[in-house]
Amino acid sequence: MNGKIKFHKATGPAFKTGEVWYAANGQRVRIVDVARYLGVLSNHISDYSVMYKDVQDGTMHEKDAWNFQVRYTHQADRFVG
Repeated sequence: MNGKIKFHKATGPAFKTGEVWYAANGQRVRIVDVARYLGVLSNHISDYSVMYKDVQDGTMHEKDAWNFQVRYTHQADRFVG
């Protein structure tokens, strides 16, 4: 870590199955799967679907990777700054 918060690539290690992310209120979610949307040929952050699970109640959710990162912070970035 270089001390700066950044947007992570949807294909990078922060999006591997099991990685933990946090909402502003401290809610923890865990990555279940990341996949490029069907028919998409580009490689932009919003071209990927992120399936994730609320650690507390077990509910499953889905967002594109860009919107996911707007809402959640990866555990490695949580205390940067």
